[in-house]
Amino acid sequence: MIETLARWYSDGGPFMGVILGVMALAVAVSLERLIFYYLICKRKGTVLVSELARSLNDNKIEQARNLLSRGKDPKTMLLKTALERFDAGMSIEEIQEGLEEEAIKQVPRLSQRLNYLTLFANIATLLGLLGTITGLQLSFSSLANVEAAKKAAMLASGISQAMLTTAFGLIVAIPCMVIYTFLYNKQSQLVKDLDEATVKFLNYLKKKKS
Repeated sequence: MIETLARWYSDGGPFMGVILGVMALAVAVSLERLIFYYLICKRKGTVLVSELARSLNDNKIEQARNLLSRGKDPKTMLLKTALERFDAGMSIEEIQEGLEEEAIKQVPRLSQRLNYLTLFANIATLLGLLGTITGLQLSFSSLANVEAAKKAAMLASGISQAMLTTAFGLIVAIPCMVIYTFLYNKQSQLVKDLDEATVKFLNYLKKKKS
């Protein structure tokens, strides 16, 4: 199996290496986003806000700070901004302004590098097509200087190279699009969770101040 794959890679021509590089970048981006979404951003916003509310109801501001000190995800950073401004005695309007300012920095982190996957899918597909064109061009151009008995073998070799490059490009591109869709849906869920958590916490602070 490994020998067959190695032979296909070797027969595919120079663009196989470039497509392989694109695949490596796509894997790196996918792993980074998976770790960010499922490990760093794993805490549920509404649960976190409920824990903060319990701490503040008991006037345990330090405990509330400790709940937020463990996280570095966008949701936690926004809640931390709101808590710091509340603890400083600022008004609800000032707390909301601080949330809006912090959101400008934090919300884009959820979509950061995600669009690279669609870029990699397009690049892999186009490189596969380019490899197809060059493979066929080399195949047909070499026929002029080859004996009749060898023309069929040369033509078959060129077409094989062209098809392998196209296939490899699609093998990379299709998973990129599938992973992008999966991660995009997760990112949308996280944005919704962030919005719900900040609104719920802001509403709680309004009642706390009233």
